Amino acid sequence: MPIYEFRCAKCGKIEEFILSGNQEIEMKCSACGGEELERIISRTNFVMGSSSASGAPGGGGPSATTRTCGPGQSCTSIELPGHTK
Repeated sequence: MPIYEFRCAKCGKIEEFILSGNQEIEMKCSACGGEELERIISRTNFVMGSSSASGAPGGGGPSATTRTCGPGQSCTSIELPGHTK
């Protein structure tokens, strides 16, 4: 089922709704109760292509690097195949 994002025209909060077929749902802003919502284009969250296409060593799959970024804290960086800086 596709998930669609809408922005409330009254307060600007972004809401997600799952819409399928002819299903009737009441779309209201959970923050202010506004009923005037406009559909926005969502960012994608996937990587296309085969893992060998990136030319990276070890099969070219995603990799994570964790480092210390402060006392008792760690930061993680994720490298995705095909991504360039």
